[in-house]
Amino acid sequence: MSGHQHSHSPGHTPHPAGERQQSQLAQLRFALVLTLGFMLVEVAGGIFSGSLALLADAGHMLTDASALAVSLLALWLAAKP
Repeated sequence: MSGHQHSHSPGHTPHPAGERQQSQLAQLRFALVLTLGFMLVEVAGGIFSGSLALLADAGHMLTDASALAVSLLALWLAAKP
């Protein structure tokens, strides 16, 4: 049975928790901005076309954006000392 055959870099360490948290914050911010952007497009399209379905979906996206905002707040509070 052969053993462990590949080598590891001597200076390689995993990302510190702070960097991981910053990455998560950036990803959540991007998702929030994207969700809000699509929501605004749906509101404009719903008003312009008179589509209640688009307006209803925009309302649903508002709740999604609210959940993302709460997640961002939780990560931000968790980073506080």
